[in-house]
Amino acid sequence: MDGLVNLRIRPATPEDIGFLETMLFEAFFWDTTARRPAFSEFRQHPEFTKLLSGWGRHGDRGVIAEEAATPLGAAWFRLWTTDLHSYGFVDASTPELVIAISLRYRRNGIGRALLRDLIAMARADRFPAVSLSVSPVNPVRRLYESVGFYKVGESGTSWTFRLPLE
Repeated sequence: MDGLVNLRIRPATPEDIGFLETMLFEAFFWDTTARRPAFSEFRQHPEFTKLLSGWGRHGDRGVIAEEAATPLGAAWFRLWTTDLHSYGFVDASTPELVIAISLRYRRNGIGRALLRDLIAMARADRFPAVSLSVSPVNPVRRLYESVGFYKVGESGTSWTFRLPLE
């Protein structure tokens, strides 16, 4: 990891909700060439607010990557229902994963490290699989495929990926 000597990955806590919101915004607007709305405006959008609403419920788990107490990225998963879910929903027993790295720290292996630890958490929690939603043109898709995620569907302009854990 270029220049990241003291990278630390720790479990996310309820106190990290503000950083998780910032990272969720990064996940929504991963394409640096696309126009970004103001964070303060977009965080009021219903599709955004539902994704972290009530954080800390059963099935909510996450990890934060930091260096010298500065958070650099985050990954987390949540369980959803058939009535309330996001684009990467597969079923109610499969948590959906989100991962994002602050723009200036991308392409340093942080995403792979976060993903590795989050998958280990999901296995320890005995989930049968994890899922996610990714644009087919997002370069991070290759990371997901390299660890075994595969396409199981499409939702809008995104693909739904699943990784079996059993």
